[in-house]
Amino acid sequence: MQSYQSIAPALRKAIGPSVRSRLVLMALSLVIPAVILMVILAVNAYRESQARYEQQLIATTRALAVATDRQISQSLATLETLALSPDLEAGDFAAFERQAREAMNGHSEWILLVDEQRQRINTRAPPGAPLPASHRSAAAWKALREGRTTVSNLGVGQVVTRPIIAIDMPVVINGKLYSLSHIQEPAAFESIFRSQNLPTNWTGGIIDREFRLLARSRDGEKMRGRLATPDMRAAMARTNEGVVLTHTLDGVPTLSAFSRSPNYGWTFIVGVPRTEVYASITRSVIGLSAATGLLLVLGLLLAAGFSVQISRQVRSLAADAALIAENRIVETRPDDLTETAQVREALHQASLALRVREEEQTAAAARQEVMINELNHRVKNTLAMIQSLARQSFSAADPVALETFTERLVALSRAHDLLTERTWLNADLADVVARTLGPYGERARFSGPPLSLAPNSAVTMSMILHEMATNAVKYGALSGPDGVVEVMWTLDGDHGLTLIWRERGGPEVTTPGRDGFGSRLISASVQHEFGGQVQVEHLPQGLVCTIVAPLSQRLTG
Repeated sequence: MQSYQSIAPALRKAIGPSVRSRLVLMALSLVIPAVILMVILAVNAYRESQARYEQQLIATTRALAVATDRQISQSLATLETLALSPDLEAGDFAAFERQAREAMNGHSEWILLVDEQRQRINTRAPPGAPLPASHRSAAAWKALREGRTTVSNLGVGQVVTRPIIAIDMPVVINGKLYSLSHIQEPAAFESIFRSQNLPTNWTGGIIDREFRLLARSRDGEKMRGRLATPDMRAAMARTNEGVVLTHTLDGVPTLSAFSRSPNYGWTFIVGVPRTEVYASITRSVIGLSAATGLLLVLGLLLAAGFSVQISRQVRSLAADAALIAENRIVETRPDDLTETAQVREALHQASLALRVREEEQTAAAARQEVMINELNHRVKNTLAMIQSLARQSFSAADPVALETFTERLVALSRAHDLLTERTWLNADLADVVARTLGPYGERARFSGPPLSLAPNSAVTMSMILHEMATNAVKYGALSGPDGVVEVMWTLDGDHGLTLIWRERGGPEVTTPGRDGFGSRLISASVQHEFGGQVQVEHLPQGLVCTIVAPLSQRLTG
C-alpha cells in the first residue's frame, strides 16, 4: 500500500491557481464592467455639462437681444412722438428745437434733424451755434426715401466727436425729406448687461453689422470700435446663432455664444472662461473616477478577505485527509462554510467507517487464530488415540487492504441589472394647470383654449407653474387671505402660445434686487423646452409673468 507521505509530493505538484487568485479575478470581472460604465458616465457628464453651458449662453444672448430691442423701441417711440409735432409739420424749426430740447432735458441722448445738405437741429450743440454739413451716406438716404427706420453701426459724432449710435426716422416737411434722429452714446447700451445679471467673470458684447464692438460688459471704453476676433467673425458669417471656442479681445480663452438680432442686424456675444467650464466638468470626472477607484479597491479587498477564510478551510480539509491516512477520526467544525462542512462531514463518516472496518478485521483475525489452535489440539488428541493415523498440519493467511479518499470544492457567484422606466402620454395644458393649482381651490382661476403638450413639455410646464405657485404662497397673492391668481393663455398663429400669470389682492410687490433660483429655473425651462421668452413685471398690485412660446411639436393647438 502506498503511504500518504509518498502521495503528498505528487499532490503538491498538481496544485493549480489559488482560491485567492480566482476570487480576485472574479472581483475584477465584476468591477471592470462598472469601471467601463463609470467611464461612459464621465464622458456623458462632460458632454452634458458643456451642453448646459451652451444652452445657458444662447439663452443669455437672446435675452440681451430682446432687452436691446426694447431699448431701441423706446428711442423709436420718442422719435414718433416728436414726428407728430405740429411745429415740425409747419416747418417752424425754432419752436420744434425748443420742444426737442425739453424732451431731452436731463438725458445724455440728443435729437438731430438733418437734410441732404446740412444739420438743421442738433440739441447737443448750443442754441444758435453753427451746425456742420450732413455726412449721411447715400445708402442711408436711400433707406430713408424708402420710408424705413434704421439703426446705424458704430459711428463718430460731428459735434461731440465721440462714438455714437443713431436711430434714424424719415420725416417729410413741406414736401422735403429730412432725417429725424435719436443719437445715443454706446455706453447707454452697457446697462443692459447689468440688468441681465451677467456673472462678473463672464464677458458680454454687442457687435454692429460691420463686426465692430459697440458695447461691452467690461472695459467697454477701452475696447469700443475694435473688430471681433477672426474666428468669431467667421462663425457669425456662417450662421445667425451658435457656440464657438474662441477668446476675448483681451486674450481670455472662452466658450462663447452669439445671436444676431433679426430687427437691426446687431450680434450679441456672451463668453464664459473655459477654465470655469472645465472646472465644473473636471469636478464631475474626478468624482466619478474616485467612485470607480473606490469600487475597484473595495472589490479587491473583499475578494482578498473572503479568500483568506476559504483558503484556510480548504487547507484544513487537506490536513483532515492526512488524519484519515493516519487512521484518526476527522472531527466536524461549527465555523465551516456550507460546502466545506459537507466535505468535512464526508471525511468524518469515512474516518469512522475505516475505524469500524479496522476493528472488524482485527476481531476476524483473532477468531481465526483461536479456531486454528483448537483444530491443532483436536488433531493431536486423535493421533494419540489412533496411532495408525498420520500426522497432518494446516496454515492459512488473509491479506489486509487499505483504501484512501479525495474531495472537491466548487463555488460560483453572479450579478444582474434591473432598470425600467416608461413615459406618460400627451397632456392638455388645462389639465396640467388644474392638477398643479388644484390645492388652492377658488383662489386659483384659469382659462384658455385646448393645447396639447408633449410628455417632457408637460412635465416642464408643471414645474414652471408649481414654481410660480410656491412663490405666490411665500411672497405673493396666495400669502394673504384675499389674494387670487389668474392663469390665462391664448393661441396666435403668428406668435404661438401666450400664457399670462397674474396675481392680485396680495401684499404690495417690490422689485427684488436680484433674480432667485426659481426665476432662473423658469426662464431657463421656457427657453430650453419651448424656445420661448419670459417677461416678469413686479407691479405694486401684483406680479405679472408673461410666457411667449412658438407652436411646435411640443406645443400643438
